[in-house]
Amino acid sequence: MKKIFVIFAAAALAFSANAQEANKNLLIGPGNGNWFVELGGGVNFTYDEGKFSKAAPAIEVNFGKWFTPAIGFRAGYHGFKGLAAVNPESWISGNKAFGFNMAHLDAMWNIANTSSYKLTRFWNPILYVRGGWLFPTTEKEKGRQAVAGGLGLANQFRLGNRVSLSLDVSAVVTAEREFRTVGMRRYVSFPTATGGLVFDLGPRGFNAPAKGLDPALLAAAQDKLAAAEKRAQQADATIVGLNRELAKYNDLVNGKVYEYQNGNFTETVVKESTAMVPEILYFDLGKATLTGRELARLEYYAENTFKKDQKLLVTGCADLGTGTKEANDRLSKQRAEFVKNVLVNQFGYNAANIETKADVMPGDAPIKGRIVTIEVQ
Repeated sequence: MKKIFVIFAAAALAFSANAQEANKNLLIGPGNGNWFVELGGGVNFTYDEGKFSKAAPAIEVNFGKWFTPAIGFRAGYHGFKGLAAVNPESWISGNKAFGFNMAHLDAMWNIANTSSYKLTRFWNPILYVRGGWLFPTTEKEKGRQAVAGGLGLANQFRLGNRVSLSLDVSAVVTAEREFRTVGMRRYVSFPTATGGLVFDLGPRGFNAPAKGLDPALLAAAQDKLAAAEKRAQQADATIVGLNRELAKYNDLVNGKVYEYQNGNFTETVVKESTAMVPEILYFDLGKATLTGRELARLEYYAENTFKKDQKLLVTGCADLGTGTKEANDRLSKQRAEFVKNVLVNQFGYNAANIETKADVMPGDAPIKGRIVTIEVQ
């Protein structure tokens, strides 16, 4: 009998736990909350040899707690009279009353709260598994205590904020030999129907359980945080150093040229570029005037290469290998004056800014000496 009860109770508890686990919103109550007291009365029956006895009075007192909206436990007392269902030759005879006491523990499953929890639900059907210690109190039969087990269904109807009406039916089974010395069956059962009031105590309600962190994961996260903070400090130091370096460039002007020395920038004044290489015009043999092609080149120089406010040096030349020195000197001066006059008269250059001189150019080819050069002084 004990083994059957243990197996039955374990299966019922496992089913209740699985049903509650299926609830996606698993909730738990505070340690000091969801306690209750239940007081009730009703009738007891005896079922033996396939027969029910007449009804006898019963009382029920329970004290319990709901740990989740669907799972709870209660401990209590049940009694107080029973009647025989049959009339064998035994201490139970006919309608003779006997004392009936049972201390019990119930594992409860609130079916309505399995899928969703509602504190103000009107009807809560509660299935429970009962295990207890059952014994008679009649003087003649003292010492016939027995272990009993069974099932029950309590229907609780909400009457107010902390009070509910409970209609409870249950039945426990125990070994028949504990109550009868003569009989054909092995077990006797005691069905019961009671009604009463349930009073809720202390704070009520359930909340989602706080999820604890794995210490190893927490330590790893703290290490990562410390490493990130260290990298952030290093980055801040780098930024400070870069800002100090960039401060050197704050006063620099785009487009200007600077010289960097010993950590300081010094502006370098760039002189305006001038024509460093003299421009050359070629003359024919013995001529002091330019051909049309060379005049075109002179026009380009006057408009694009030189500026009218610049001081220019115009040098006329003759080749050393042709003519006498006197003739070459005269021809060189004539060539220089010709170019000057074109610049002044045709292109508006200031004659005071143009200096002329004559020269004789030796060379491997006579044409290289028949020239005029123009350069900026």
